[in-house]
Parts: sequence; structure tokens; C-alpha cells
Amino acid sequence: NRGTYMNHFILDGNYKAILSALQLDATEILRRAGLPEDTLNHKTITMTEAGYYRFLEAIGDALGKEAPLLQLASKEQIETFSPPIFASWCSKDGEACIERLSAYKKLIGPMSWHITKEKNELTVTMEAGSPELELPSILVQSDFAFLIGMLRRASKTDMHPLKLQVKHLPASHALSDLAGIPIQQGEENAISFRLADLHKPFVSFNPAMWSYFEPEMNKRLAELTVDDSMSARVRSALASMLPGGAYGIEDVAEKLGISKRTLQRKLSEEKTTFQKQLSSTRETLAIHYICHTDMSNLDISFLLGYAELNSFLRAFVIWTGKSVSQYRHDHNKES
Repeated sequence: NRGTYMNHFILDGNYKAILSALQLDATEILRRAGLPEDTLNHKTITMTEAGYYRFLEAIGDALGKEAPLLQLASKEQIETFSPPIFASWCSKDGEACIERLSAYKKLIGPMSWHITKEKNELTVTMEAGSPELELPSILVQSDFAFLIGMLRRASKTDMHPLKLQVKHLPASHALSDLAGIPIQQGEENAISFRLADLHKPFVSFNPAMWSYFEPEMNKRLAELTVDDSMSARVRSALASMLPGGAYGIEDVAEKLGISKRTLQRKLSEEKTTFQKQLSSTRETLAIHYICHTDMSNLDISFLLGYAELNSFLRAFVIWTGKSVSQYRHDHNKES
């Protein structure tokens, strides 16, 4: 899909902090990657897929044979890196965790995980978002290191993969040492685990947090494949900002790295307004919460950014023509 190749996507995670932890100069890395030197200074950081891969390759070249990135990828508290990763950390076990990471991988970066199960093992194959591009070796290594570390911490076990295959063998032995098995060279970037190991329960299991993150991530994921419009970007921003209470047009414009006037103009060009996008986002999230969680009306009202419960209840009738209780009753009857 050339659209994925050319479009900018939002970088998830604090790369300035990561580069600082690796003792690398951000300006030099961006220069090596052929990217604007102020890329990481924006409130919302975006890159094309090709630019992102060049950025990671520049990091890999700067690190050379040393592999501190693998240590960083498997360290404690990496789960706070992004909502998709934290939601996966809250899974019931390793298999559910991997399935969530696979489902929402494109929210973390322009790549995908494909899961296959055969006999008593599960294999994750990692692929670039665009077939014309090759995944940088450092990205493959750090992703696999992150997965191994996360599974071990969440299950409180010393889990080892069954197989580890990469297209390009790394010069460093760090990933092999971490995994506890030799790395094989092959036609795919893939890692396999015993299903029995993946079924060990996670101490971090938290279904309540999953119900909180899921609608936002589903909405963002859907918008990745629908369009790259300003409307979609506004709805995606609002989905994550509503619970915090700061979701005015100035707040959203700042998050998107543009002026309020530019935001209004671009929405006007798309024949819509900020208020319409706010209402649409609230309606979509409200229906999801009602149909897929057991949260109270007060909790839903809070997550949608309403100061008063009655304001939410009135808005819901305008959206759907039904009260919340009637909508919930009709949905339960249909399902």
C-alpha cells in the first residue's frame, strides 16, 4: 500500500529520552537519517515509514556492535511507552498479550506482526508496512528483545523462545544472549514460543484498564486505514484527550502541532467543524462503552469529558434518539 509508504504517521514514545539514555546526539542522528533536525522537538512527532526506518538505521549505525538498545527494550517500566503496549501488559497471559500487540502494532510504528499457531507453538512474524521496504535489523532486534522481556516480567517466569530467525544476522550477540538460544538466518524475521509457556497467567492482568484503552485504540486503528484527513487526526487526538478534561480546539491544535486558525481552516475545507468532530468522537466512544463495558453512566460521562451527567444523557438522546438505558436494553436484547 503506497499510501502507508508515503503518509506520515505519529511516532509513539519518547525518542528524545531514548536517544539521551543511549548517549546519542539527536541532531546528529536526524542528520544522518536525512530528516529535519527539529523533528523531535515538535509536540506531535511524525515521520514517513521510509524516514522512520532511516532514523532507526542511523541509531543502529551509531551504536555499532554495542547493543544498549536491547537492554533498554527489555528494561522495567517500558510498558508505559504507549497505550497499546500498556494495554497488552494488562492481558491475562502471553498469548492474549501477543494478540493485542499484533492487532495494534500499527499504532506503535509502520510495521505488522502476523501470528501463526502450529501444534504446541505460536510464531510471530514481523513485516514492514510496505513490501518495497526492508525492516532495519535494529528494529527487529529491539522488538524481539522487548517482547521477551515483557513476557518474562508479566508472567514472573524466565521464559525462553523456541526459535529465533532473522533475515540479517546481527554483529552483536546481545539478542541471542537475552533469548538464551542461537539466532538462525532465514527468509523471515520470526520468533516462536511454546503455547504452554504463553498460557502462564500474567501478574499484571487488569481487565478494567483494557476496557478503558480499547475504544481509543480501535478508533485510532480504524482511522489509519480510512484517511489521512484533518478530521481523522482531530478525532484520534480527541479520543485520547477527552478523559483528561483538556480537549478544547486550542488543546487539540497544540497536540497536532498546528495553529488554531490552521486547524479551523483545514476542517472547513473538509466541510466540517471542530464541534462536529467532538460530538462524533463522543458518540462513537459512548456507544462503545455502553455496548462493550459495564461502566456506569457517570463513569462514561467522565471519560467523555462532561462536567455533568445530565449533559451527557441529553447529548446521547440527540445522537441516537434513545435514552442510555433504552439503548443498552435494546443492545442486550439483540446480542
